[in-house]
Amino acid sequence: MNVVIASGNLAKDARLLTTNSGKQCCVTTLALREDMRPETRPTTFIDIIIWGERAPKLASYLNKGQAVSVVGRLEISKSTGKNNTVYVSPRIVVDTLEFLGGRRADGTRPEVRPVAEPVPVVGPASVPATEVPDEDVPF
Repeated sequence: MNVVIASGNLAKDARLLTTNSGKQCCVTTLALREDMRPETRPTTFIDIIIWGERAPKLASYLNKGQAVSVVGRLEISKSTGKNNTVYVSPRIVVDTLEFLGGRRADGTRPEVRPVAEPVPVVGPASVPATEVPDEDVPF
């Protein structure tokens, strides 16, 4: 069974992408800490991806600093760079996303910004079309 549960703060604003086949996804990075003392353990950063109808609906709410909890599956993507260097990067394909808390670490409330037009993804670096069941947004 491949189930991942993680919670943390978003390290950057979400980007809404469109694959060559026309599917939309929302991509961002989640910052994970094992304890509240950052000087004792480093922060782990992992990409999260949301597919389907939920992607454009959630993209404007997933802003840097927002605390979220995700449930999904771990996916490993591999790509080849210059000099045939193979890059391996883990990411979580999100099934369920829950917003946590009402304020950022700096005490401000996250603002909801309008979503920009989806950016087309072209070439070999495109996100593979992984199917995730579409669900209604929980709010």
